[in-house]
Amino acid sequence: MKKYCVILGVLFSIIAGFGVSHAVENRDALTINEFIVTANNDLKLQNQQELTRYLKGAPASTPYIDRMEFRTKTEEFDLEKQKYSLRFYPKGWGETTCTKRVTERVNQSCRTEQRNDYNTALKLRYGLVLDYLETASLINMKKELATVCEDRIHVLKKKSAGSLSFDISDLISAEELLTKLRLELVGLENEITGLTHQIGVAANSQAPVGFDEASLVQISTIEKEMSGLSLETNVNSIKLQDQKNKMDLANSKYKLEQAKNRDYLSFFQVSYDSEDYDDSNKACSVELAIKLPFIHSDRDGVNRRKVNYMKERLQYREEMRALAEKRISLTRSLDRLIKQYALLAATKKNNNAEVSFKAYLKMDGMDPLNLLKIRASIIQSDIQRVKTGFNIRYRFIELLDMMGKLPEKPFKNYIIL
Repeated sequence: MKKYCVILGVLFSIIAGFGVSHAVENRDALTINEFIVTANNDLKLQNQQELTRYLKGAPASTPYIDRMEFRTKTEEFDLEKQKYSLRFYPKGWGETTCTKRVTERVNQSCRTEQRNDYNTALKLRYGLVLDYLETASLINMKKELATVCEDRIHVLKKKSAGSLSFDISDLISAEELLTKLRLELVGLENEITGLTHQIGVAANSQAPVGFDEASLVQISTIEKEMSGLSLETNVNSIKLQDQKNKMDLANSKYKLEQAKNRDYLSFFQVSYDSEDYDDSNKACSVELAIKLPFIHSDRDGVNRRKVNYMKERLQYREEMRALAEKRISLTRSLDRLIKQYALLAATKKNNNAEVSFKAYLKMDGMDPLNLLKIRASIIQSDIQRVKTGFNIRYRFIELLDMMGKLPEKPFKNYIIL
């Protein structure tokens, strides 16, 4: 009986293990779009959203009154000789309006920072997708090139065995090239391992990466999008909007500091003296304190706010100018790269090397070294074309970021079809 129990236990373990492994194998792979939309769950964005919600519902300061005091005075410790007073400290002329504007600017700045965090999260994920797919493509092509190189070495070794006139330098060069390719493949494999880890961390998921290069946006589509973006003359990046908010906030704080100095009425006080309660005219009194206008005790604060505003304004103008210049440079660079890609694509379509390779394969007595050389040339051309295509996509995302397009609503995935 005990023996049967052990057998059943082993069988259950095998079945359970098969079920777990089957579940792991069938775990849904992470697609490009699924990964990009995880930007909504970015930790930094969630923290900023919490801050935005707090500021939206935060209590506002009391209008017109800075503070209010209740005072009492007892003469000779006699409760019948008690004096009560209520003192109001009004805010400066226009201070309430300026305070409201500062609060609005702070809220606006917080919302812009939230959009900036979302924009950063999107840009990070776009970059990871492109890095992963480019690295995976290069690994496949470099492996193919290494196979061609191995075949070349094999042919050269055969030729060297039966010929005294064989040039050994060809074999040495081929072996050096193969070593270089293998080292590059090791580096690329390490890079894609690191990218897989970063993607898992960003998505907060253990699902395997299932990015499909075939779903990437075509270069022709990017070229059409570029024609639409060229009509927009002004840059409107989230960072520039954030800098403008800082400038506006600094200006609002400067005006608030000016308003605080316009507190011409220091306080207003209403008093009641219980000793004269029989005569209301004597029991009640009103007291005013007016500040003399030619004394400025806090001009340093106003000057400091003014200088800070001027610095933020200068920073905003400088950043706007730099972004405008960068946009022109990036647009021209994209135009050149798109032309290069079109040339490489046309060359591949009408590639004489591929035609020659297919024709030579059908010919008898063709030198295999020439065939391998043609094949290596075709792969090298493909590598250059793929690198150019991904370079265009990188720069296109950079341009969209500069134009403030990435976080726009409704959401649009700019790297898939």
